[in-house]
Amino acid sequence: MGNNVTLTELEKVILNKIQNYINKNEKVGIDIIAKECFVSKAAIIKLSKKLGYSGYSEMYYTILAAANNSLKLDFSSNSGDICMNVPLKDDINILVEALREFKDKKIYLDSLGVCDSAREYYLQKLLIFGFDAASSYHYEAFKNNKSGLYLFFSYSGYRAEIIEKVNEAIRNDFKVIAFTASKDSPLAKISHVTLEIGGVKSDREHYLPNLFTANLIILIELALSEYSKRYLSEKEN
Repeated sequence: MGNNVTLTELEKVILNKIQNYINKNEKVGIDIIAKECFVSKAAIIKLSKKLGYSGYSEMYYTILAAANNSLKLDFSSNSGDICMNVPLKDDINILVEALREFKDKKIYLDSLGVCDSAREYYLQKLLIFGFDAASSYHYEAFKNNKSGLYLFFSYSGYRAEIIEKVNEAIRNDFKVIAFTASKDSPLAKISHVTLEIGGVKSDREHYLPNLFTANLIILIELALSEYSKRYLSEKEN
């Protein structure tokens, strides 16, 4: 919604009604909203166009997507210190304990597309911390090192080659952690653990910052900080 858009009280009621249904995880159509808000469907469509949407459906699904994104691991909405909420602590803990579990075994990292830079960042950080980490591009890597940890980075998690490689890793007793934007993706569903990372895609003409890669990098920084505090500091004492 643009900064210059001013909503009437009735329009606020309509948006709140839609949000209430989404909060209850219930899908709602324009007919029900019109009836419960005592307005015409034309008034709701007018509101959607006022907000820059093509119609009710686009407005509804945009609000729904925003609600879903708020549940993901996402640092982009925080200013200043990072808010360590419960889901964030849980995701950091999962990654920390996985690194602890496989500190003496092989850790392979793989990715597609926009995630390549994040994969390289993770690789360099893990090597600095003394992990036996490497990028993995070939199926033979799993056969040469039976069992280990496999980290796969994919925004969508839908490409067929991803599924093939993950299945090969699982067949060779590798634990798979997926870093993806959707827990409903095929990658997420076949992985042992999925860390859902916030991020949006948009076209150049209406570009919104996609902080998926940035969120991935912040995650590993927080996880390594916790790993150091939990498992390395005690060795020095």
